[in-house]
Amino acid sequence: MIFGLSTHKFVLQLKQRRSARMLSSIMSNPTRALAVQMVEAASITNSKAEQDFPDVLMRLIGQEGYFQAHPELLWSPKIANDPHGRRNVCALVRGSGRKTVVLTGHYDVVSTDNYGPLEPWAFSPEILCQKIMEDLRQNARSQAEQLALQDLESGLYLPGRGLLDMKSGLAAGLTALFQFSKLENQIGNVLFLAVADEEDRSHGARVASSLLKELDLDVVGVINLDATSDTGDGSAGQALYLGSVGKLLVSALVIGVDTHAGYALDGINANFLVSALNMAFEGNPHLTDQSLGEIGTPPTSLKQTDQKLQYDVTTPARAWLCMNVLTHGLSAKEVLERFTREARTAIDNALQALRTRAEALGAKSAAHGAAPLVLTYQELLERCQKQAGFLHRLEQFCNQLEPRLDLPSQSQQVLNWLWDQSGLLGPAVVLGFASLHYPSTFLPREHSFVRSIQKSLEKTQETLGVTVTERSFFRGISDMSWFGQANTEDIEFVNKNTAAPLARIETMPAQLPVVNLGPWGRDYHQWLERVYMPYAFEHLPNILEQILLDVFNSSDV
Repeated sequence: MIFGLSTHKFVLQLKQRRSARMLSSIMSNPTRALAVQMVEAASITNSKAEQDFPDVLMRLIGQEGYFQAHPELLWSPKIANDPHGRRNVCALVRGSGRKTVVLTGHYDVVSTDNYGPLEPWAFSPEILCQKIMEDLRQNARSQAEQLALQDLESGLYLPGRGLLDMKSGLAAGLTALFQFSKLENQIGNVLFLAVADEEDRSHGARVASSLLKELDLDVVGVINLDATSDTGDGSAGQALYLGSVGKLLVSALVIGVDTHAGYALDGINANFLVSALNMAFEGNPHLTDQSLGEIGTPPTSLKQTDQKLQYDVTTPARAWLCMNVLTHGLSAKEVLERFTREARTAIDNALQALRTRAEALGAKSAAHGAAPLVLTYQELLERCQKQAGFLHRLEQFCNQLEPRLDLPSQSQQVLNWLWDQSGLLGPAVVLGFASLHYPSTFLPREHSFVRSIQKSLEKTQETLGVTVTERSFFRGISDMSWFGQANTEDIEFVNKNTAAPLARIETMPAQLPVVNLGPWGRDYHQWLERVYMPYAFEHLPNILEQILLDVFNSSDV
């Protein structure tokens, strides 16, 4: 017995007191308050609220004493060539010298459609938390929903659209910036950079990477503050990522041979061919990046459709397929070559199946015996370029594309037009890239910026008792691609095989050392999106501040 209590009861009460103190500390935490205020500004990608969000953020930052004294160091540059007229937000704390660390993240969030009847409260974290708990207490069925109820009832998690992805990261970065601004005789500079449009075309980060080159600063490293997901105890979510996966959208324009449905064996249904491609591509290990000692994410279909615009009894002549492909070591050239090989085999097998089935029915079609064409966009373009005045006509057609149309749809329109100009006949497949390429990036452990961060994490583990693990590649696709050290040859190859001009990279990434260090939570982009508050609002700002101090005091960085 200890003071009249059993050891078990004493430990339980001690844990309850610690939990109560933690909750009290979190509720009054200034980083939490910043994050909630940002969430309340419903900056859904491509919305008016996203366009207006910089004013909200400028007001929040402008209240800080440093920026009241130095208003010229807080500005909001307009994003060039952005159809939505959006702006980034820059806040610079100047110390001595030119050495600079950038803290960055995006402020746009995905839509709230998946909140269902709770959608009116998606941007009100406090109310939403109560509403979700009420709902889950009555309706929770899945293990994920039971876990969400347990998390929210603990008081350590907070829901809200964009709170995890990624306004809690921005709030942690701002707190570290404010803490740094209060230091006397600061060495180095810290630039806080909030960008628009990460969830769509990354207009903000692509323009910001050029901005960093123009500033009279020596950027020694960039810390992206994007969040990670962890369904466990946080040991996976509390991570430093040295790289980010690349993203490619491999497309296939599939051309069949249309015919009256009453004489189906006289043609080749494009739906049959595109289904054969999808079967060949989906989850295929040969199309999955397994380089650098890591098994990557396998390709998966994001779009499959025929191109008939009305109902009739003619079989579809054309179909369209888009595959999401994530890379961390494979070049884009190798990716397209692998997809081309798989496509040739899949189409050959599909036509052989049609021949076998037709023969079993006592029929024979010349269409089934045709040798299929499998081309890349670049190969098709080179065939068409032999025509007089072709490039001028192509430019005119591309100039007429609706700029607000999504990039895969623009690519589809260009490829259809190009096929019409070619005079070629099906069956055929034209492979290429249909959306913006996110280059992969990786920073070796031996890099001085990484070594300095590792020293900081060792210190904070001792002082805060928080362990941050080191991981190779952030798998969520991020703006790290635009700040990091990308392969320019890879980008040029993708551009040559991308049909839509707006989907091509015109400004190269900044080629700076970049890592990702952000908060963690669960179910981001889902209605149960929630952030783990102790790490996001208490530990992460202090970790970031320690990193800033160590980087600026390091002679190696």
